[in-house]
Amino acid sequence: MNMHVMGLLVSIVEQRMVPIANWLTRSRHVLALRDGFQLAMPFVIVGSLLVPLLYPPIAPDNSHAWAIWLRDLSHQLTPWLYPVYSHTSGLVALIIAFGAAASLAKAYEMPERLSGLCGCLSFLMLIDFKSLQIGVFGYLGGLGIFTALLGAFYTVEIIRLFHRMGWVISFPNEVPLMTRRGFQYIIPLLFVMLSLSLLKLWLQNQFGIPLPELMGHLFQPLITGADTLPAVLVALLVAHLLWFIGVHGALIVTGLLFPFWMAGVSANQTALINGEPLPHIFLQGFWDYYLLIGGIGSTLPLVFMALRSRSQTLNSVGKLGMIPSLFNINEPILFGFPIIMNPLFLVPFIGVPLINATLAWLLTEWGYLDRFVAMLPWSMPSPLGAAWAANGSWPNLVMALVCILNSFVLYRPFFLAHEKLLLAQEHQRRRKNEAQG
Repeated sequence: MNMHVMGLLVSIVEQRMVPIANWLTRSRHVLALRDGFQLAMPFVIVGSLLVPLLYPPIAPDNSHAWAIWLRDLSHQLTPWLYPVYSHTSGLVALIIAFGAAASLAKAYEMPERLSGLCGCLSFLMLIDFKSLQIGVFGYLGGLGIFTALLGAFYTVEIIRLFHRMGWVISFPNEVPLMTRRGFQYIIPLLFVMLSLSLLKLWLQNQFGIPLPELMGHLFQPLITGADTLPAVLVALLVAHLLWFIGVHGALIVTGLLFPFWMAGVSANQTALINGEPLPHIFLQGFWDYYLLIGGIGSTLPLVFMALRSRSQTLNSVGKLGMIPSLFNINEPILFGFPIIMNPLFLVPFIGVPLINATLAWLLTEWGYLDRFVAMLPWSMPSPLGAAWAANGSWPNLVMALVCILNSFVLYRPFFLAHEKLLLAQEHQRRRKNEAQG
């Protein structure tokens, strides 16, 4: 790539995108949002692991002996496994309300546990318990995520305002700390609960619906827009451009996408339970197991190339990065080749995920690939994760392998050019050492 073009691109990214990325990484509310979802992730993963056992991936009219046996096994396991599923994935919004409120309180140097519990109570005040559904507990699950975030942030901001204004019950320092803090929360918590109760009554009288349903209507355009191929491509482009100049773009992008991913997983699980078509394509499984194979940039094939390289530098980096890359950790590759700020790898680093995303999206939309119904650890090897997160889908496993092969083919000419350059440099160093020796 022409160095002038490369410099111009880096300059645009640094001037336009980096300030926004830095603001997002410093924003208390964005960090609280991310922390809330990270706190909920273990519970979502535990629930997701049980989905293929509770709802085996077989057609209802399949009369083969193994299908009948699998259905019978699922019926026998349901009384044991379903309570675990419903009390993990089914309570994800409640967990997020606690985590987001506690994280924001920590940023404001306020008591975390008390604030987290207040966030939970505020969220519970806003939901309608008559909406509890089979499969996931209505607004306690994925349907209530946006309400949980709103309730958590509102609660912490009101409590912080009351503390700043001195509208709290104060005791001398001789009183135990937990007692002092508890009494300091009485007046702001009372205001929060009364105001939310009034809001709930007003919404019910004016619109006849609870706040979570109203927010669902308000956020529907965003949810729909986030589940499109252009949204996938824009998210990939931003994440990879930021990573290319050394900023952790994936952390920023996924932090903003998590609310939509969790809501989408919940909607897909509900559709699976009800025997309906799954509505969402762009979920965490799509991102992790089709587009970030071996890490950002889908660099896993570069490891295999490096292991067979004649360059000592690349061979050493390949050995160092082999095991981490299998679990989608590729910092040794990004900084060891290097790929970061290396104009030779800019085109494949950005282009490979974009091409894989387009191919996987179209095949999913045309019905050749299965949609994801589970959130699993991002570190799970891609073919295994693609299959398990889609309820044991063999087509998805094959698609992950196709993405790996596609990445290999597209990276190969750039790797060979880089290898040739390194071999020339290593040969020059050897000749210099021999001359000095």
